[in-house]
Amino acid sequence: MYARRFKESGGAGIALLVLVFTLTVAAQDRVAPASGLATGPQSRFQRTVQHLQGESPTMRADFAAIALGILGQAYATEARLAGAPGETVHSASKRGWALAVSQFARQMPLLVDDIELGFPVHLTIGADRTVAVTVADRTVMLNHPRSNQQGVFERDILQSFCASAHCEAFWPTDEPAAPIPFSVSSITPEWAFTAQGQVCSYRGLGVRFDGARNLANARVICEQFLQEAASLREELAWQQRHAVMIDWDNLAIEAAPHRPEHMVRLNAAGDTVLVTIPVLYGSPELIKSILVWLRQPFDSQQELTIELDAARFGWQQP
Repeated sequence: MYARRFKESGGAGIALLVLVFTLTVAAQDRVAPASGLATGPQSRFQRTVQHLQGESPTMRADFAAIALGILGQAYATEARLAGAPGETVHSASKRGWALAVSQFARQMPLLVDDIELGFPVHLTIGADRTVAVTVADRTVMLNHPRSNQQGVFERDILQSFCASAHCEAFWPTDEPAAPIPFSVSSITPEWAFTAQGQVCSYRGLGVRFDGARNLANARVICEQFLQEAASLREELAWQQRHAVMIDWDNLAIEAAPHRPEHMVRLNAAGDTVLVTIPVLYGSPELIKSILVWLRQPFDSQQELTIELDAARFGWQQP
């Protein structure tokens, strides 16, 4: 059925056929032999796919439908960007590429339709840990068109899939079961006025401001910073609870293109979280200064105390 509908998609099919054929052949060349399981460190996304290979066909189909839907959205966005003001698509090759990307995006709903009609679904993990979906003998690699957004792309798939599936069962861990909220609520810092200045703090993390001037500015910047730090800490604790290994010495905060959040890359396997942290993003040295606080166990009985000097990060002046 998919092949028939593909042929009906029109004259632009030549460029699209080349693109789909390339993706299909590449995916078939990369999938792991027999078991379909990759070796070595795996991200939470890859471990979820590995676990799904032993689950029901219905659960695999649900995952594949969500993944292909989000992949289609990613390619549709890429096609729109190619024609946006400021983007030059003058040459015939670039115009053909933009059209092929757009057409490819429109094929994803057709594959999802085939899944809903009951066509068999297979998930595979390649030797390079690339995940591929095969539906009715058509294989598509779950690769974002922009490689620097792959981690966020995989995170979006997991978030959507795990909203209805019990993904916790896929990520065994020996961590104690202390409750950790998935997202932190608004915090209320504590303020202390001393001879050395004013200190605002939250759970052992504080910022000291010299003098009594610019208190309004101090309140805004400190509350924003502590909110960001608390949100990031709880997000990292949640990831650890679900067996994600964090490379603390190489945490990297990057902008998330076309999104208000920031990407935090956790490890070389590709695990990534999205969290809105403009203050932390704007000061690369800041996260290093609070790293030991971020690493502290969430359920620690004794809070570690860290006090930052506002002047060091340019927060003393408005």
